[in-house]
Amino acid sequence: MHSLTKSFLYNLLIAVALAISVTSARAAEDSGNIIFNQMLKCLKLPAEAPSVYNFAVVAVIKDGSADFLSINFLSPPSEWEKTAAPLVADAITQCEPYTISGRVEFPVTRERVEAGSKN
Repeated sequence: MHSLTKSFLYNLLIAVALAISVTSARAAEDSGNIIFNQMLKCLKLPAEAPSVYNFAVVAVIKDGSADFLSINFLSPPSEWEKTAAPLVADAITQCEPYTISGRVEFPVTRERVEAGSKN
C-alpha cells in the first residue's frame, strides 16, 4: 500500500508539472500575440517587402514598457530586413503601454503582418 501511495503521488506530481508547463507556454504565446497586435498599430515597414521575411523578436516588458528588445534573424538578413528590424523595435516602443509584463518572443513574418493588418 505504501508504494502504491508513493507511485500515485509521483504520477500526480508529474501531471501537475506538465499542466503548469502547458499553461505557461500558452500564456507566453498569448503575451507575444498581445505585443505583436499592439505593435502592428504603430508599424510602418519599408516599401517593396520581399515575398518572404522572417525574424524573431524577444522583448522584456516591465511596467507596461519595453525594457529590453532584441531582433534576431533566423537566416542572413536581406537589406530590407536590416531596414525593417529597427522599425519593428520602434513600433514596439511607440505603442506602449502594454497590459502585460515579462519576457515574450514572437515571430515577424509577412504572412503574420498581413493577417494582423486585416484585423
